[in-house]
Amino acid sequence: MIETRKKEKALLVVAKTKEESWSRKMLSSEFKALVLSTGIEVVKVVDFNLNQPNASLYIGKGKAQELKEVVEEKDINVVIFNSNLNYSQQRNLEDLLGLKTLDRTQLILDIFAKHAKTKEGSLQVELAQLQYLLPRLRGRGVMLSRLGGGIGTVGPGETKLEVDRRKISERITRLKNEIKQISQHRDVARKKRQRQKIPICSLVGYTNAGKTTLFNLLTENNQKTSANLFTTLDTVTRKTKIEEGMDAIISDTVGFIHRLPPNLIEAFKATLEELNYSDLLLHVIDASAANIKQIRRSVEQVLTELDLKDKDKIVIFNKIDSLDQITLEKMERAYPDSIFISASTGQGIAKMKEEIYKYLSNNFLELVVKIPISRMDIMNFFYRNSQVLKTKYDKDNISCWIRISRSKLPFLKKENLEMENLP
Repeated sequence: MIETRKKEKALLVVAKTKEESWSRKMLSSEFKALVLSTGIEVVKVVDFNLNQPNASLYIGKGKAQELKEVVEEKDINVVIFNSNLNYSQQRNLEDLLGLKTLDRTQLILDIFAKHAKTKEGSLQVELAQLQYLLPRLRGRGVMLSRLGGGIGTVGPGETKLEVDRRKISERITRLKNEIKQISQHRDVARKKRQRQKIPICSLVGYTNAGKTTLFNLLTENNQKTSANLFTTLDTVTRKTKIEEGMDAIISDTVGFIHRLPPNLIEAFKATLEELNYSDLLLHVIDASAANIKQIRRSVEQVLTELDLKDKDKIVIFNKIDSLDQITLEKMERAYPDSIFISASTGQGIAKMKEEIYKYLSNNFLELVVKIPISRMDIMNFFYRNSQVLKTKYDKDNISCWIRISRSKLPFLKKENLEMENLP
């Protein structure tokens, strides 16, 4: 796969199809930001409506000729489409334009490759790259010259291509096994947290919404933040205090994007499975974004693909420090059930913590339970299934202050234990 290493000059092609809900302006703006985040210089953006994709070129022959004229007129090194191209379309466009031509998936994979720093992140990106590449090993030329690492050089014969397919398939299997092993290690840590019964809140949202800045603020951490897209690829968890007497695990996850490639969703499922075990999703949205409804819908679509659409969530609008007062008040009226904060200045954080506390309090009970000194099995149950806040021993009994899920109440009632709610 290509990983951009030098400053290149690009022509961007944005074709809006009938099925696309975003406007041409939104698509162009978002795509340009994606390309700029790779360090590529954008020379020109060509956007237009596309009624029906062309089988051989994706775009019509007339439009393709227009692109060729732009390429010849401008100092351009690469043409990048905000669409997914099949192998033959990409090959035909490169033959016509005489330039390297990339599609949206290749671009996003390139960006992910740049930000993959940990072993797991690198494995996941490589898996997505190979899954994208495997069905494209159908011919020779520029597509195969990009593989690098000795797999499929320029102009191999058909026998060599079959070897490459087999090698890539074997590598995909090994990558999946390695990712599974890392996932099992994470599962051990997750089970430890579950035994402690500390609630888990996961930050989700569009890339560059400010999730990591908020994570750092809540956990007093120093995870890398950047205006670039996809700075966070690996799920990071830390414990923090929500209110006095209530701790929670905060989880920071990879940012989503409009039309996130299916290969990436599949490759990162091992990381994103942490969301399945969350008690609450904190959906962070950039309040200064021009297309809030669209990016919110894109995130919800990814959550649906991950079978998380029914998870309880709080919507948090971040970066309100970049809004004027009139705009902020208008947004507060438009989204009355949401929280408005600035992770940079701390504005609204107390209100956000209060809402998180309310939610967790409604799903978790804080009780003082008195148990006989002889029933240490119940104490063991508490340590396995609740958060033990405090214990006090006397001659015959143990008074135990606990935070426990409402689902465990039947056990307490069955044991006929003396208990009362904490004030």
